[in-house]
Amino acid sequence: MDKELEYRLARIEEKLTGSVNERDSDFVKQQADDEIDLRELWNVIWAGRIKIVAITAVFAVASVIYALSLPNMYKSEMILAPAQTDGKSGMGALAAQYGGLAAMAGINLEGGGSSQIDQAVELIKSWPFLEKFVDKYNLKPQIMAVERWDQKTGKIIYDNDVFNAETAEWVGDVHIDSGDTPEPSSFETFRALKAMLSVSSDKERGMVLMSVEHYSPQIAYEWVELLKQEINTYYQQQDMAEARKNIDYLQAKIGQTNVTDMHSVFYNMIENQTKTLMLAEVSEQYLLKTVVPAKIAEEKSKPRRSVICILVSFIGVVMGLSFVFVEHFIKNKEI
Repeated sequence: MDKELEYRLARIEEKLTGSVNERDSDFVKQQADDEIDLRELWNVIWAGRIKIVAITAVFAVASVIYALSLPNMYKSEMILAPAQTDGKSGMGALAAQYGGLAAMAGINLEGGGSSQIDQAVELIKSWPFLEKFVDKYNLKPQIMAVERWDQKTGKIIYDNDVFNAETAEWVGDVHIDSGDTPEPSSFETFRALKAMLSVSSDKERGMVLMSVEHYSPQIAYEWVELLKQEINTYYQQQDMAEARKNIDYLQAKIGQTNVTDMHSVFYNMIENQTKTLMLAEVSEQYLLKTVVPAKIAEEKSKPRRSVICILVSFIGVVMGLSFVFVEHFIKNKEI
């Protein structure tokens, strides 16, 4: 029995040793295959190194030419804050003070719930507002026809194939959106100007950041100042018109009610509306006041030519490697 047991244990040990050796052999074989694959991959790259370098060089040279052809853009920005820090003016203040009594007389003084600053931010970026802005100051050529800015003379250079600066006439191909005229359409101009404009509201700090990018740093500075002026004027005129309308409305309501207490309320409302009207007429920064004024930029904001060259050159490397691997795969398949 002892000999038989020893024999069986020996057979089991042989099987275990054989399976372990087999696993070790498979692992070594897999490692060898990986080494062969990596070596083959490196050999393919090394064999096609000249092609890879040539393709990368073409992309690099093209990136440099492209980057140098891009004109400089300059950014002028300012930080604004609400001029009315309490957030209540006009009918909003009246609604807070006399809303209950006015409701008794059937008058609704409640205003909208959204912030006037948020409305202003969206208005500045809107097509109708920017269209009026462009038309008022005749800015379409400076948006759609500028080729570059001459730093030595401080003048903008127009693209003669698009706009004749001497005759102030649009030339070149007819725009589809404009009908039978080469002049860009309102929507085309809006899209171009919106790409130059950035307006955002920081609700936590109660600030508004507005910036304009243009080929000319002087124009960028002037436009950001004009936009602030126009948005203030828009809300100033709107509230003045609303105050006059409210005064007429309240005066009419005085004659429609015999409640003495309501007469007193209406007269107080008229007094507040008159104050609002007077303040609006004399205020230069009605809705938004300047916290950090704009400055004429001395350094370009874009293009970032080094980044462009690096990215395009990297694409060239990828394209070169892809070309070499595809070429190698096709040759092996044919064989």
